[in-house]
Amino acid sequence: MIVSGAARSIAVKLAYQSGLKAPLTITLLYLFGQSMSLFVYYWNRTKMRMRRRGLVHCLHLPRAPSSSSSSSSSSSRTTDYVAAPTSEEIELTTIDPPPPSTTSPSASTPPIAISSDSANSASPSPSSSVVAYFHSSFYNDDDENDGEGMPRGSRHGLSDESEERTRRSARDVPWQARPALPALFNLLSSGLRWAALLYVDASVAEIIMSGLELCLAASAARCIRGRNVAYTRWGGISIVAFGVVIVERANRGRHVRSDDDGNDDNDARRPHSGSFASDATIGVVLIIIQTIFSVLQDIGEEIFMQVADFPATKMLGMEGFYGLVLGLIVYVAFGDKLSWIEDVNITLSTMREDSSVRIWMIGLPILFLITGIFNSKATEATSAMTRNVWKNVRTLLIWIVALGIFYIGRNPDYGEAWHTPESAHILFGFGIMTAGIVVYYRYKEQERYEPALDEDTIALDNGTESLSSSFE
Repeated sequence: MIVSGAARSIAVKLAYQSGLKAPLTITLLYLFGQSMSLFVYYWNRTKMRMRRRGLVHCLHLPRAPSSSSSSSSSSSRTTDYVAAPTSEEIELTTIDPPPPSTTSPSASTPPIAISSDSANSASPSPSSSVVAYFHSSFYNDDDENDGEGMPRGSRHGLSDESEERTRRSARDVPWQARPALPALFNLLSSGLRWAALLYVDASVAEIIMSGLELCLAASAARCIRGRNVAYTRWGGISIVAFGVVIVERANRGRHVRSDDDGNDDNDARRPHSGSFASDATIGVVLIIIQTIFSVLQDIGEEIFMQVADFPATKMLGMEGFYGLVLGLIVYVAFGDKLSWIEDVNITLSTMREDSSVRIWMIGLPILFLITGIFNSKATEATSAMTRNVWKNVRTLLIWIVALGIFYIGRNPDYGEAWHTPESAHILFGFGIMTAGIVVYYRYKEQERYEPALDEDTIALDNGTESLSSSFE
């Protein structure tokens, strides 16, 4: 996740610095890579269906011969037969599993079907084991989970009234239309994200985006979904916001000093002939708008995946597909009118003349897909605190690689230079943001590993109504 995410941003920034200013084209490639998640979804579902067919086939086992016909031959030779499951055993496989519980370690284990004959014996019969295995596999490989066990967000901090109202509204929407609104926000967010890299260094853009996403996501969850956010978490958000301000001010100060000096270390590939300070302002404005759309996209995904039980991988792929179709319409119909963002004719001409650009455009969607898969797996395997600390490590890796490209490559047009003292101020602000993220997610970790504490005590210590009303 760290390496692929860093490679994605570095690949796009290097393309810009080499003269390929094509944020619209890169947005389409990004959406194409995201839409390929549909192939992953249907591949996993096909494997599960084949596995189920194999389990059903295993149930068609030969019955053991009757005792009268086998008594004469049992003394001479021994043959192992597996008794076919009885109708009672097969009927038991249709029993619904118990509701999940966070307190019982066996709550997630589906019931094991045992016939009346095997219940009186020391161990279950082979046929009972087959039926139990079939039942377990059936419920563990649900289509709605994509076979991945992907979490679908948290209901922590949501009132019953808010959740029920959202559930009724979400389930009235046809499943084909559920990804439509998140797909629109995804299209706008991704387009602004790649356009912002034209004006801001990749490392600075990643730092500001990660900080703003946390701050705006908590605010949107409170305002839109009515989540209750603990005071401890608002403290972490305030620390992150303070770090973002330090980074933005330091970045702008560097560009203002470049205007005063009349040069910059890598200004040969700038998007226009305006001042460096205006570049910084445009980039930050694009990042802010991009983050707003990204947060709205996340809220939409959370509602449909959590309330309407929409598969996560399918949602991701359909978002990319819908956004790709809409983006292609805009690209073909209005591409020549958006020359202030990208000159489509120059992009197409570069693709025809330069084979390396064609190879780059083939590999970029694959990189986007790999990054998305790794991000999903990280979401599944780690806690939110660990995942966001890793995300900051990715930002740091982008910065280190960009510095290495600039100083080792000895080409001032590529990479990022170290500016004293502004770069040190950016690093200081990045450290403050990391501390704020740790404070924010530390409260969640305490909730997860200290469930036995009294709810009123936790509510008093954290300034919330109860443990169940804290924001996760």
